[in-house]
Amino acid sequence: MLSWLGIHKVEKQRHQFFGNIEKRTITLVLLTSVLVSYGIKMLLTYVIPFAYLKDPIVAVLPGIIGVLVAVIYVFVLERRLQEKHDENMKQG
Repeated sequence: MLSWLGIHKVEKQRHQFFGNIEKRTITLVLLTSVLVSYGIKMLLTYVIPFAYLKDPIVAVLPGIIGVLVAVIYVFVLERRLQEKHDENMKQG
């Protein structure tokens, strides 16, 4: 309908999570995400005063924030690796 404006309906491409990436790279990404999670947890445990860590809600915050940062890290890195793989496939 709007093709005269240059707007075309494009079908959405579906790809599997870590679909075209080597197993060694996936293992490296997941291991570094564990390190990121642990690092964030230790950093927040060091920064938050010990008196606040006696509260049960505050005590779990470093671990939760560490896991959330690690999940975001994995999602962003997976997306960048997929884009790099797609770019390499188009060139070669």
